[in-house]
Amino acid sequence: MIALGIRYLTGYVVATDAANRTRVEWPPHPGRVFMALVAGWKETKPRPSDPDEARTAWDIEGEALRWLENEQPPALAASQDDPRSVVEVYVPPNDMASNKITVIPAYRTNRQPRTFPRTRPHESDVYFLWPDSEPNDTIRAALGRLCAKVIRVGHSSSLVQAWIAEPDQTPVATLIPADGPLTGTGMRLRVFGPGTLDYLEAQYRSDTISRFHELSGQIEVAKGKEKKDIEASFADEFGIAWRKSLAPPEPMRPVLSLTKNYVKPGERSRPIAESWFDSNMLVLAKQEGPNLGLESTWQLLTALRGAIESKCQPTPEWVSGHQSGGAPSEHPHLALLPLAFAGAEHADGHLLGAALAFPRGITSNERGRILGPLLYDASGLAKDVELTLGKLGVWTLRLEERTSPPRALLPETWTEPSYTWASISPVVLDRHPKTDPLKNSSGWVAEITEIVASACERIGLPRPVEIDVDKTSWHRGAPRSKPGPDGFPLMPHKLGAPVRPQTHVWMRFDVPVRGPVLLGAGRYRGYGFCKPWLRGDRP
Repeated sequence: MIALGIRYLTGYVVATDAANRTRVEWPPHPGRVFMALVAGWKETKPRPSDPDEARTAWDIEGEALRWLENEQPPALAASQDDPRSVVEVYVPPNDMASNKITVIPAYRTNRQPRTFPRTRPHESDVYFLWPDSEPNDTIRAALGRLCAKVIRVGHSSSLVQAWIAEPDQTPVATLIPADGPLTGTGMRLRVFGPGTLDYLEAQYRSDTISRFHELSGQIEVAKGKEKKDIEASFADEFGIAWRKSLAPPEPMRPVLSLTKNYVKPGERSRPIAESWFDSNMLVLAKQEGPNLGLESTWQLLTALRGAIESKCQPTPEWVSGHQSGGAPSEHPHLALLPLAFAGAEHADGHLLGAALAFPRGITSNERGRILGPLLYDASGLAKDVELTLGKLGVWTLRLEERTSPPRALLPETWTEPSYTWASISPVVLDRHPKTDPLKNSSGWVAEITEIVASACERIGLPRPVEIDVDKTSWHRGAPRSKPGPDGFPLMPHKLGAPVRPQTHVWMRFDVPVRGPVLLGAGRYRGYGFCKPWLRGDRP
């Protein structure tokens, strides 16, 4: 076996949960630890002038990382912890320059809210265990050197010591990887797998940054035609004309979407149901534009889909929802969702942004390859996405990166496991009911209920044990399902085709369901989007 030990030197852990920035991440996810190993490796890359032995050792460390990413997810041995209360503080941004004069942090005026969730584990040591893995001596030694390069896991104040532990010095695992659905008391942890190192290297952008400095240095000393030729090469590679004040590209923040369910050894509990859509949604926050309500869902998300497809040609099937010949895809594809202030006491349904829900199985590399040109500029910084909404005006969206965004812009608001769910945008029925509601109202409701239950099964969820339908949403702030004043427009349809009926729904399942939950014929364009109903039993 092989085991990796980590000791928190201050006795505290400072690390933000990727799913909820107001919570601390404990135990540390295997994916976070792998990123720390990669960071230590990249930060100690030898220079061309260094001895061959140093460069060879560094290359072997890269081989060790590739060996590790191809192993099965590790078990964990971690103690219980005592989380500290989270306090929001205001801090200056890292870099702010005015007229080339850097402003001292104490005098910066544009401080931003930050949270630093922390916890005190009962034991300062945590172990990652691969009981069935046995690296050769060269790989084991390289992993030991990589551990020595890790100085923090999480925030810069979360100082650690890492080492390869002897098998007889490791405790019994407290969390083990589990196949199948997540259990009620289990945890979902971010892990790494084949291709993770390539993805992190692409995000780190070390070659791009080195090339920027190389060409910039050549331009500054060159003259005449030689200088113009190098400037032309710079413009071709970076898509922008060189100037002396131009900042170099920055590494992009990596997001590991690969997760694994973990349970306590020998523990059995109720499973959590999940749909075909990944709960790790990508959130875009409104920057500028007119105030719009949920009733503008179709216009907003249609414009967003057009912006996405304009940046990826040819458009892959998982984005467009169509096969290469134009036929509808037989697999789930990218869904766009309206993020609105709904379901709270003073909610009014206004839109704060949009989310992209990915089909399961679409890797981080593939997501980045397709969406990178839309979301990031040449320097790797998040950029605005401008959407023209016709008579509604112009909106700009940007990747949500704030530490304390509005709750509607937190993915867990829409994905937190719940037994009960209710729609904020009406569900467009997949087929037309045959029962006449005026002649047989109970039969009509029964038929609608069956259509909704089938819509749940269509996205991989179990059938609800109870369903209710109504023109009015159970969530405050959501428009009624019928068009008109305070109502939701009918989903556009082809000329000559019958209008599809739509209704709000409330559902209760016999197991917790993790979102996103999106139902019906308009689920890929914001209709049938549901939010957990957290008031317990049916109202």
